Formats: sequence, C-alpha cells, structure tokens
Amino acid sequence: MAVDWAALEQIRELAPWFGSEGARFRQEIEHDLIPLQAIGPQDLDNLALLRVLEVTNGCAQWGFRRQDPGCLSADQARDCMRQVIGFIKDKRIVLPGGGTVGFSPAVEDLIESGRELYSNAFKRNQAGAQRAYYAASTAQFIAYGPERLKGAMALVNQEFESLFTAVWIARGQRYIAPYLGALL
Repeated sequence: MAVDWAALEQIRELAPWFGSEGARFRQEIEHDLIPLQAIGPQDLDNLALLRVLEVTNGCAQWGFRRQDPGCLSADQARDCMRQVIGFIKDKRIVLPGGGTVGFSPAVEDLIESGRELYSNAFKRNQAGAQRAYYAASTAQFIAYGPERLKGAMALVNQEFESLFTAVWIARGQRYIAPYLGALL
C-alpha cells in the first residue's frame, strides 16, 4: 500500500506527533504495520469493520458529551458504547441483520492489545501511550486499505444505522476520510 505521508501529517490528531518528531513517528507506524501485514484477508475485513464501528462510536460519544446538534440521547449513547465495547471484549460482532463476525485467536490477541493500549492512552493517561495509540491506529488504516475500509463503512451504514443514526455514521466516515485520502 502506497502512503502519502505528507497527507497523513496534515490529519489533525496526527499533526502533533509528526510535528515534533516526524521521522520517528513514521517509523513507529511502519513498525506497527508489520504484524498487520501477516493477517489474512478475512480477518483484515473483520478488523476493518471493528475499526469503523469503534470510530463511529467514538464520534457519537464525543457528540453526546459536547451536546452537538443531532446528538444521541443519553440512552442511545450508552447503548452504542455498550454494544461496541461488547464487540471488542467478546471479539465477536453481532450483526443486527443476522450473523456474527469473528476473529482468529491471533487476531483476538491483537484486539486485546489494542484495547489495553487505548485504556493506557485515554483512561490511565500513561506517558507516551497516546502517541503509541495513534501510531497503531494509523497503521491499521494503512493495512486495511481504502477498498476494505469503504466496504466496512458500507456495512456499518447498512447494519448499524438504527444504532448510531445516519448523522453519526456520516461523522465516523468523515473522521476516516483523511486517512483514505492518504492511501494511494
């Protein structure tokens, strides 16, 4: 996958990390990309779906906290969080239209590592964890690639609109769009 690193440097949440030590941050992303490149296509499809669900939930949660126009009610926001966190903890996505999406044991370990990294970065505020989180997150977007991410976004739109609403699905897609723009 070819990457437009200059475009990645412009993404709001990545700019601070690229700005202070850009070459080192890029190396961290490339290092985090290595294990993802060993994952089979089906698990990558499933991981892309999980990532789009995480992003969409994150956008909905922030919208609720800020009380953005069109924000979800407290009950709706809790339901979104409960379901997506449940998918992460269970390492299994239950599709509202029927069926489940699962992961291989190795990928389950990767999901658990990502959950721990997120907690270290945003709940425990451990030094360096946010930077590591954004490097790992960026590596994921690169590994999934534009077609897989677009497919996952379409599936979230199809299966989870009643959970998130069209507003928050669109916000999740806008969050992902700059990453897609950096993937050549």
